[in-house]
Amino acid sequence: MRSRHILVVNVQGHGHVYPSLGVVRELTRRGHRVSYLTGPAFADEVTAAGATVVPYKSEFDDFHVPDVVDREDAETQLHLVYVRENVALLRAAERALQDDVPDLVAYDVMPFLAGRLLAEHFGRPAVRFNGGFAENEHYSMFEALWASHGHRHPADVETVHTVLVDLLAEYGIHTPVKQFWREIEDLNIIHLPRSYQIAAETFDERFVFVGPNFTGRLENTHWSPPHPDTPVLLVSLGTLFNEHPEFFKTCAEAFAGTRWHVVMAIGQHLDPDTLGPLPANVEVHPWVPFHTVLERATVCLTQGTTGATMEALDMGVPLVVMPHFATEAAPFAQRTVELGLGYELPADKIDPTEIRATVQRLAADTEVKQRVLRMQQDIRESGGSSRGADEIEAYLRRTDY
Repeated sequence: MRSRHILVVNVQGHGHVYPSLGVVRELTRRGHRVSYLTGPAFADEVTAAGATVVPYKSEFDDFHVPDVVDREDAETQLHLVYVRENVALLRAAERALQDDVPDLVAYDVMPFLAGRLLAEHFGRPAVRFNGGFAENEHYSMFEALWASHGHRHPADVETVHTVLVDLLAEYGIHTPVKQFWREIEDLNIIHLPRSYQIAAETFDERFVFVGPNFTGRLENTHWSPPHPDTPVLLVSLGTLFNEHPEFFKTCAEAFAGTRWHVVMAIGQHLDPDTLGPLPANVEVHPWVPFHTVLERATVCLTQGTTGATMEALDMGVPLVVMPHFATEAAPFAQRTVELGLGYELPADKIDPTEIRATVQRLAADTEVKQRVLRMQQDIRESGGSSRGADEIEAYLRRTDY
């Protein structure tokens, strides 16, 4: 088909940008031009996928979620910063593309306000990318996340509702906020296998489950344990909001003097020196390419968000999940446990004895391992980036753009 100009709208986050890059790379390989709106931190990865970066300044550069979650007005402040993030994306796209209108707007689920309003602004069709659970009339990931923190829908918070009504009206939209929030695009690309989706049987042909994408994995990277028969545990709380030195020290203590080799990815914001002296069988990194460790890992201990979960399952590694460490982890961690792909370690069980016992029990659980291997097969048979690009091209033909 003839070359088209596609705008991709995404927040500045690994778990949102990385899943989309395979489809972007495939689209640019086929001759399409992609403008990719995201934070400058991902400029290299986006450029490597063949797209042109349209940068914006994220509200979360100056807004630290852990500082807010325990405040009395946390519900209002978290909803408002979400709206401001979408407005920042909107303004950046409008400035950059006013004379270069795209043929299609593809947007990640998190900045869906910006994505849908930009499609309205440009008068173009839209596609939703989703690195997490798909949403339809029967299931809402947003509502699951709000419920996990005891928060209401933004439309039920008066201050936030007023801001949203004014924002929609700016684009000539007077649909009730909740109705606008739940409207479904005619094409939704889901970066999960269908078998992992909640209420999968309720999702129709508008939803295409292409599985996760791992484009952007560093080439020529390698890691191996000090001894080939050593069981390996990968520990990570993600790349953001992971400043929990006591947790990492507890993990190190749990496996001191054991056969296990522990690799801890502690993030960019935590000084390794705060962990103190560590056992010889524990290594610490600000960041490590997950796949290089997961190739040799026995168990992955993580907060349970989709990025780490899908990488572990793609490598056939069962998970111990601790969703209380990440605001967005609860629905995914719950699904992982529900499907028998790992165990949950509750917040009141974070001590050396419980961590060690849970990891060792999971490592010995052959039934969980078999379910993980079946999910690994589902991931690898979902079609991936090529299928995602096929669906977008077919959609463009159907919409005459």
